[in-house]
Amino acid sequence: MFLVWAFGQIPLVGLPFVMLSTWVHELGHGLGAIVSGGRFESMVITPGLSGLAHTFSGSNFERIIVLLGGLLGPSIAGAIMLIMSRRLGLNRLALFLLAGALLATVVLWAGDMFTRVSVLSFGVAVTAMAFMGHRALRHLFAHIIAISFCLNAVSQFGYIFMNKANVGGYAGLSDTGVLAEIIGGPHLFWAVVVSALSLFILYLAFKLSGGMSGK
Repeated sequence: MFLVWAFGQIPLVGLPFVMLSTWVHELGHGLGAIVSGGRFESMVITPGLSGLAHTFSGSNFERIIVLLGGLLGPSIAGAIMLIMSRRLGLNRLALFLLAGALLATVVLWAGDMFTRVSVLSFGVAVTAMAFMGHRALRHLFAHIIAISFCLNAVSQFGYIFMNKANVGGYAGLSDTGVLAEIIGGPHLFWAVVVSALSLFILYLAFKLSGGMSGK
């Protein structure tokens, strides 16, 4: 975990992981739309590495799933990567699944050229690591990505507790602000609920991931 934090302090090294964190948050929104019966229309990642997912939802229930998909996306992705790479030792498969999701984003949902190029670049790097990386290097790379997702889940708590935010270049309600507007109740209550869910997912992931070494 210290290694991931250290990487984050080196701008040129840390930037791809910031992009990846934005990507997984927006992908969570989009997949939330798909599983709830709505549409995932496009994803945009800006040069400043903020992001926006354009989705269509036909009901408030669908909107809630879309919101939770983005808010819990980093913790769920971190949990899956961590369990696959550490508990099950499936580093190569974990990297292939990640690469597949990145490349699917480029083909199906990338909304502009910057998004296509940035996501494709990381997708190619992950694919190359999965195919050609030395076993120990694959193990390390998969762990770094898993922990970066987990750290992002925690670092976004500042955003979760904001009622209003700059979203995709536009000032408006944050995801939890919209959640409170749809369901009702204090924004702070829903911020606490989402944070608790995220931490619970991470707790289960770290508990379940203790075990096998990578293959």
